[in-house]
Amino acid sequence: MKIKCKKENIKKGFQIIESVVSGSTINPILQNVKIIAKDNTLELSATDLEISVNHVIESVEVMEPGEIVGPELKIASIVKEWNDEHMEITGDDLKCVMKGKDNYFKILCSDKKEFPVIPQFVNEDYVKVDKTVLIDMMKKTAFIILGERARYGSNGVFLDIDGNQAKMVANDGRRLAEVKRKIDNPSGMAKNCIIPIKGILQMQRVMSDQDGVVKVRIEEKRILVKTKSSTVCSQLIEGQYPKYEEVIPSNLDKKAILDKQIFSSAVRRGAVMTTDEYKLLKFKFSGKTLELECISPDVGESKVVVPVEYAGGELEIGLNPEFILDFLKTVDTDEIKFELKDQSTAGVFKTAGGCIYVVMPMNLGGDEVK
Repeated sequence: MKIKCKKENIKKGFQIIESVVSGSTINPILQNVKIIAKDNTLELSATDLEISVNHVIESVEVMEPGEIVGPELKIASIVKEWNDEHMEITGDDLKCVMKGKDNYFKILCSDKKEFPVIPQFVNEDYVKVDKTVLIDMMKKTAFIILGERARYGSNGVFLDIDGNQAKMVANDGRRLAEVKRKIDNPSGMAKNCIIPIKGILQMQRVMSDQDGVVKVRIEEKRILVKTKSSTVCSQLIEGQYPKYEEVIPSNLDKKAILDKQIFSSAVRRGAVMTTDEYKLLKFKFSGKTLELECISPDVGESKVVVPVEYAGGELEIGLNPEFILDFLKTVDTDEIKFELKDQSTAGVFKTAGGCIYVVMPMNLGGDEVK
């Protein structure tokens, strides 16, 4: 293998794959990157056996096609500190040589036959989604399982594709988020899967750096997301996703219209008196006002009153303010609908664009309603 390319192009490629490279000492081959030179492109691949990423760098001068498997950390470190505009890389089964005007490095390589096979994207039975839409769906659901492992729910994000609609769901047994979006599904694919949070994070990382439409393909045990120059493959969580629809309450007869900024500020102020042991914030809807109150046994008390559009009888309900604020961080509209029934029934937040957020109440003594 012998190639010449711009330093910035290959640097970007290593930035995309580096988070997948395993630090495993049990299987040292996973610490490597596979580099393939062909057809004026340089292809970088890395995997930890659960997630794999493949990135193609274009506009590379390939003098001799070929492939090598070398230590990703060493090669990436050299690329990061390279001070020439271009670099020349030659390699064979034993070594990789990187040369420039004032630089020379020779790195010992590994046996390319030991490197795992990287799954390839098959251009059939897939859907097309605008990358901003897919990232937004992940943002509006995955936050639930990012902070801590699900207690009763799943530690993955459920993706369901049916017709021209894609749906994502996440829950941890105390709260649930569901978002729906229209997609391009020319083959009429109807499949669902549970994506581990590790796969979600890697997909977001790769997509955020690229533009346009992405392709999504669901296979029996893995999901692949392909951008113009990168492909991410993630193993799936086995099993059936919980029947979450059963926990979304219906016949909610009390409705409030909330201004996101005013409501967020009120919740933050009211939550000042909560502690790690006491996270109860009482929401009292009455007439045209919302009163938020916290009486913490070890800290003190707070009371915040804000105007609100509300239809229904007077209601007091206990909620965890952290759960509310986590949700509000994902909201990009000014208006939020909040539907309720009584103090022992979950409340449902709704925003424009097909997003709902269900949060379980706490009893007004400070414990979660079971």
